[in-house]
Amino acid sequence: MQPEQKQDKEMAKKKKKQNGHYCRICGDYKANEKFSGKGHAQHICKSCMSAMRSGKNPEDILPEPLPVNRETTRFKKLGKEEKAVLKAFISEVVTEYWQENRQIPFAESFSELKKYIIGTYDEECGILLKDDAELKTYFQTHMVTTINKLLKEENPENEG
Repeated sequence: MQPEQKQDKEMAKKKKKQNGHYCRICGDYKANEKFSGKGHAQHICKSCMSAMRSGKNPEDILPEPLPVNRETTRFKKLGKEEKAVLKAFISEVVTEYWQENRQIPFAESFSELKKYIIGTYDEECGILLKDDAELKTYFQTHMVTTINKLLKEENPENEG
């Protein structure tokens, strides 16, 4: 084995670092441009800062903050029944969103729905889900399936 290859295998993998800065009001990591000079130091993005200046309470801007000391559960650790309940929550929320907006949730609306479902699932089942790639994929898959079912119900003559 060459010395370079040996050295590469022995080196530890680096932890992925979040880009940008963390906003303590909305809880998101945002680009540096989304923070004013004072906002950097205070960890408050421009949009949250302007909302606070217009008289809104920071608690009104933010959905309820997640408890700090609670342990999150990964999606793949859920049992069959727990996944069925989650699927029902997703179907219900996506159906409601579709009927109100006639749009597929994307970007910010997708993230908001996902946070809402995680919060609702925690309240109803007492399980705080970890917002990871697996949960996102599961949510996307069932979101598309739900919207397709709704469209088929609206236009039954378009089938086969």
